[in-house]
Amino acid sequence: MPSTKNFTQAREQQPKVGISACLTGQQVRYDGGNKYHQMIQQELAPWLNLQGICPEVEAELGIPRPPVQLIKMSETVLALGVEDDALNVTKALTDTSKQLTENHCNDLSAYIVKARSPSCGAGSTPLYDMESNQLELGDGIFVRALKTAHPHIVIMDESSFDNIQVCREFVKRCYQLHQKTR
Repeated sequence: MPSTKNFTQAREQQPKVGISACLTGQQVRYDGGNKYHQMIQQELAPWLNLQGICPEVEAELGIPRPPVQLIKMSETVLALGVEDDALNVTKALTDTSKQLTENHCNDLSAYIVKARSPSCGAGSTPLYDMESNQLELGDGIFVRALKTAHPHIVIMDESSFDNIQVCREFVKRCYQLHQKTR
């Protein structure tokens, strides 16, 4: 296991880690806001080359944009508007997620995602039926594509990083994975 003496603040030598752009303070959420995460910025950002991506912005859904939720119909999951279920952004998110995972995630050691997001949630995104009854929790559309294309990537949601020890262990793990792929 690498020790902290092997960590570097030289960006080009750090492990690349994808991150939901809203967690870095970028104003990309559906409401035009962000979900800046102070512990990630203090404990992870100095040691990891964080690559902010917002699949919903990349899909050109706009800022601000109508909120969407995941609707499960049989084995199909759709991304439909919360207030207007005629708004269907499933194809835009699916196509963009595939493109992002093919072109921007190949050299990542890990990915930090926004919990409960219809695109970025990892096991925490509510799946509803057409009557807005929550059925279960699952992955967002981007995270499903990421897991399929890159099953080796460590995926954690931001709620895991409220503990400094978890942050330090995550950095160590990213360096281990980075060294294996060099």
